Amino acid sequence: MVAGHLLLVATVGFLHEAHAVVPHREEPEHSAFHTFMRQHGRQYAPGSDEYHQRLALFSRRAAEAEAHNARPGKLWTAGINRLSDRTDGELAQLRGWRGAAATARGAGRASGFLQPSGNTGSFLNQRGRGRPLPEQFMNWTTLQAAKDIFDQGACGSCWAVASSKVLQLHQQIHRPRSPRTFSTQELVSCVANPHKCGGTGGCEGATVELAFDWALNRGLAQENEVPYRAFTGTCSAGSGAMVQLGQHDLSLEDLTTPGVHQAPAGAPGLAFGMHGWERLQENGYEALLRALHDHGPVGVSVAARPWAAYLHGIFDGCERDAVIDHAVVLIGYGKDPGSGVLFYDIQNSWGPDWGEKGHIRLLRREGDGEWCGTDRQPEVGTGCEGGPKEVKVCGM
Repeated sequence: MVAGHLLLVATVGFLHEAHAVVPHREEPEHSAFHTFMRQHGRQYAPGSDEYHQRLALFSRRAAEAEAHNARPGKLWTAGINRLSDRTDGELAQLRGWRGAAATARGAGRASGFLQPSGNTGSFLNQRGRGRPLPEQFMNWTTLQAAKDIFDQGACGSCWAVASSKVLQLHQQIHRPRSPRTFSTQELVSCVANPHKCGGTGGCEGATVELAFDWALNRGLAQENEVPYRAFTGTCSAGSGAMVQLGQHDLSLEDLTTPGVHQAPAGAPGLAFGMHGWERLQENGYEALLRALHDHGPVGVSVAARPWAAYLHGIFDGCERDAVIDHAVVLIGYGKDPGSGVLFYDIQNSWGPDWGEKGHIRLLRREGDGEWCGTDRQPEVGTGCEGGPKEVKVCGM
């Protein structure tokens, strides 16, 4: 009994003595968070409510990434990046969405930018029919515009970024001697969204169809003329070939029905080589790849909620029923040489330090009927006010 008592006293005395000579050490999660803050320029006052909120988010995301990476047979790797301390609401804003949390999905619907084929005047939906597509096609990934990654910031402008990127990429493909940029900010500030398609306009969301129609029928300034500001702002009267808002407005049918929109005589878009655009059939696998192969990168709609932690690999975290909530650019498609897994190569707008240098590879399943489900909130990303309440979505 005495020996036990002495042992206890000795232990307490040792701990007290150690406390006096060993400096305080940060908890591992605090140390990692402070490193993260330095790397990404965060200015959270230690001990403040915001500091603890962001630390909790960071710790949760780190634990989720660790759990995912421990899964056997995983195709992609999760990790810490500059989005790891963002709230769910802030991440939703990056996708141009203002709703509640959603599930994930692959490519939904797309719009293509058109050039005439020789002297025939034929367009995308007539070209390439009957010719087999190659197993993989990554030609456009070498273009400079495919390497220059846009950062949309805290504005839900993904639809405008994707549209201006598609225009720039097609310019480099079809008019390589006439390089040109296209103003994302003009689209954000000027494009009207009367049918509330994919949002209410500007930083609150719209669609690539609206952006392509604006560029074709009104023209579009270059990036240095109307630089990006990451907020909706006011439409400048000097932007592009401005005409009164309300002219050339697309009908609800135009916005939701597959088909070609050819440039009328004298359309401002003709000045930079844009002869039209096409809304592709939703969930049309071969039509999508054909458009990419024959004409160039395509603006596509995706469900991107679980993308935030993506570092590299082929993302396969998609459920059948999903909400399409983000616009991106389809750059290529391929087959992983190691695993043989098929993928889409997607250019995102969350900066060059996200994912694979600003890109993500999405699992690709061949055929129109593969991995389909139902989007019960289509107005969030692809639908318009007054449109159907549910739409079929396919992709992965």
